[in-house]
Amino acid sequence: MNDKERTIYSRQITLPEVGEAGQEELQEHGVLIVGMGGLGCPVAHYLISSGIGYLTIMDPDKVELSNLSRQPLYSEKDVGKHKVKVAKEVLSKINPNAVINELPGVLNNENALTIISSHDFVIDCTDNVDTRYILSDICQAIETPLIHGGIRAHEGNTGVFLPGSGYYRALYPKPPSPESVVDCSTTGVLSSFVGWVGMHQAMLAVQLALGWIKESSFYFLDSREGTIRQVEVPDLVIEAKELPKKLPDHMSASELKERLDSNNPPILIDVRGAAEREEVKIEATDMHIPMDVFAQRVDNIPRTGNIVLYCHLGIRSNAARAWLESQEIPASHLQGGIESWLFEVGM
Repeated sequence: MNDKERTIYSRQITLPEVGEAGQEELQEHGVLIVGMGGLGCPVAHYLISSGIGYLTIMDPDKVELSNLSRQPLYSEKDVGKHKVKVAKEVLSKINPNAVINELPGVLNNENALTIISSHDFVIDCTDNVDTRYILSDICQAIETPLIHGGIRAHEGNTGVFLPGSGYYRALYPKPPSPESVVDCSTTGVLSSFVGWVGMHQAMLAVQLALGWIKESSFYFLDSREGTIRQVEVPDLVIEAKELPKKLPDHMSASELKERLDSNNPPILIDVRGAAEREEVKIEATDMHIPMDVFAQRVDNIPRTGNIVLYCHLGIRSNAARAWLESQEIPASHLQGGIESWLFEVGM
């Protein structure tokens, strides 16, 4: 550590629990952040500011105007650019000595093991049900610590999962029921609350890197009460079940168009609300099963494996797809939702 670095991190080094040895430990750690939205932005900012030396940021999305109020690494001039590329530029100015790798893609079963295994621990900042369970299962399998974060309206949760104990799937063995999973565009969320949950994840990450965390823990945060409640993490390990499928989990708009034009087109299931559907829908054979009644109408869903769910942005439909598979009903969903469809295919 040189004199400039000692000055930059002097307030942390002054803490007897950190010192120069602890600061150097932070600089040696390699961390993977999956998701560079409302949680990933404060997590990445505070880790880089704290002196984490190696950081990989992963997200397939581009900056949108609606992101700006709760994702402070981006500005209006960045709209349309890949989040990870913009974030790397900003973070590199905060800590030019840090090695920052950008991955503008989706973490899935095919690439997860390779990506995760090259890091000391992983931070889940996604709003994707699929990715959440992939991270939990892979991290537990290869004994890599995992830090979780999630938000729904006024309720947030964070957690740190260590080898030798149950991971996220121990708390939530199956994906949540579809009606309980909605994105923040539907429920709303306080920007400051998103930042608070993200900063709590960052604090857990720094504590983990410094060796202060000895056991797994899970926390519930409440934006109305301003409280944090800690609960124990069970040691239960749940094995994920593989289902035979005719379609991939995630389908692009162009691939869906090709399949709809084929001799064996899939049945579409629109999980949006009635008002959204009145504005625009995909013109094809489809069913309308809104998320708020999805679980109750599960018996109406074909078991052929040739069904594709869709919503506005793909968040609700992917949650519904994951829940269906927990009920042993194979399904696919339109990645990016009808927004992606309109952009790539049109009406």
